[in-house]
Amino acid sequence: MAYTMRQANIIDLFSIAATRSKQRVLRLNPPYTLVQPDALLPDLLRSQLPMRPRFNFVYVYAERGRVLGYVQARCRWQRRDEWAITTLAATDKVSDRAWERLLAEAIRAAGEEGVIRLFVKVPKEEPQLRTFRALGFTQYTAEEIWGNLYFNQNSDDDEENPYRTLIRRRSSRDAWDLMQLYSAVTPAVVQRAELLTTRQWHISHIPRPWFLSQGLLENSYVWQDESGKSEGLGGYARLLTGARGHWVTTLYRPDPGNREIAPAALDLILWKAARLGNKPVYCGLREYQAEVGSLLEERGFHLLSDQALLVKYLAEPIRERQPALVPFLAKNGELATTK
Repeated sequence: MAYTMRQANIIDLFSIAATRSKQRVLRLNPPYTLVQPDALLPDLLRSQLPMRPRFNFVYVYAERGRVLGYVQARCRWQRRDEWAITTLAATDKVSDRAWERLLAEAIRAAGEEGVIRLFVKVPKEEPQLRTFRALGFTQYTAEEIWGNLYFNQNSDDDEENPYRTLIRRRSSRDAWDLMQLYSAVTPAVVQRAELLTTRQWHISHIPRPWFLSQGLLENSYVWQDESGKSEGLGGYARLLTGARGHWVTTLYRPDPGNREIAPAALDLILWKAARLGNKPVYCGLREYQAEVGSLLEERGFHLLSDQALLVKYLAEPIRERQPALVPFLAKNGELATTK
């Protein structure tokens, strides 16, 4: 059957919204898909804003003029050379071949836009995971999602905890030390896939217009390295709050001094979450952070799902030697240049 792949237009977006009850939608972008309301139409409308540069892209699969599926991608970390696939959807009438075509179109479009890496998070039990692998996506780590779905903490902030005084609010000047912390605790294979820079750890104070805002509130804390091995940071904890829930992220050096502070940092984050509203709390733990799972269990969390973090390399930047002019003294005593 003849089909077409194209960038979505405004009519396509309303067609997608109208047939949503017949679609199977994979939202592949936690934490945002867990802590925010399901705002499909606003997300799709953002892709139609006449702005340059663009950060939101939607492509559709159509047969006989009818839109039967779509794929959405966003710039990752506001980097135009990296995309994350956030949504993949198709009606129940299409074959698995349509899912493959949608992903292939996203890969093709990403290459044309100058993207060098394409990321996605897929639950390990999802049947379409094999489609991603067949198209060249490789797993660089795994992540467990823990949750306390009936979070209702009313305890006071334990300011008498001796470790509590060592924790302070994160500031923009911590960006370099946070990058060093990330490099110290993250496996090399993950670092090569993500290629983070200090820029990703800066706090943005630039207000965003309502149609670009994600409606999220961030609170983050750090503490100094208590191992005595460095003058940098020993740990980091962040709380991301949306209308439907909270998302917790933690990172710390694996030595006794910093391990002792981690529970106090987690309790501070949960106390802050309770002050911002009693709603579900989620936490993502990568496979090299497994020890945090016991801290979560002690605080009423349960393992909800396990997902594969995938990357597809479209291009890899390399340094190439370039010819340059080099001065030398000619026989007549004048300065000359050559390649």
